[in-house]
Amino acid sequence: MSGDIPRELWLAVRLRLRPLPLFLAGIASTAMWLVVVLLAVAWYGGNVAYTVRFLFWGAVVFLVFSEQTWGAAAFGDLARNGVMDYVAASPTRLHSYLLAASLASSLAATPGVFILLGIYYLIQGELPPLAQPAYFVAGLAIFLTATALITSSFTLVFIRLRNPSLAANAVQWAIPLSGGMIPPTAMPPEAAKAFLFSPFQYGVAPVVYSATGSWLVDPPLALAAGAAVVAVLYVLSVRVAESAVEGYKTAGKWGVE
Repeated sequence: MSGDIPRELWLAVRLRLRPLPLFLAGIASTAMWLVVVLLAVAWYGGNVAYTVRFLFWGAVVFLVFSEQTWGAAAFGDLARNGVMDYVAASPTRLHSYLLAASLASSLAATPGVFILLGIYYLIQGELPPLAQPAYFVAGLAIFLTATALITSSFTLVFIRLRNPSLAANAVQWAIPLSGGMIPPTAMPPEAAKAFLFSPFQYGVAPVVYSATGSWLVDPPLALAAGAAVVAVLYVLSVRVAESAVEGYKTAGKWGVE
């Protein structure tokens, strides 16, 4: 797998930079939703500085996961064009290939993250501080791994759909929202407690919590739960990939191609 990740990173960069204007336009439009929310807050007399502090990292989480999700949805084209047949015949295990591709898709969110940083700087006059840097590094590693495992599994679901765009659009919102994209710590306590029952809470929220310093549970416990969620997601992704390969060998196709 060590050789797959650099290769997929390079392929992801090449694919998403062609054509460059469309790529930049898509990133800019995705990032601008934060501006719309902040303008709405200002219009109704809310505290913009307070809002952007909590929403910034949620916007980053959404942007990264969105790139991973749409990268997964695009694999249907590779299946229809026969590219996935070569993957199945290669010595690389399918789950390793898909995980590497999902991690590579995270890189495509980098320009959008810089746009969000620029928006934050214009409003606050500083870059977003990290309340707990050590926990942030651990939370970021859990987030990137967990979401890459989620989208690698969804890749094989999307391949079987005639209209993966509809499913991808639902997934790109459902996972981050149920995982703490909008921090439950900024909600009424009664509403926040409901998020503790979402497994995605422990894969997504540590990035937001460690950056803002506001946690629903003790940080070590939340990070340990996040590591456990990653382990379960890895086992699930391996099983989904193996089942897909078995189905391909039996039916001779991946889905609707």
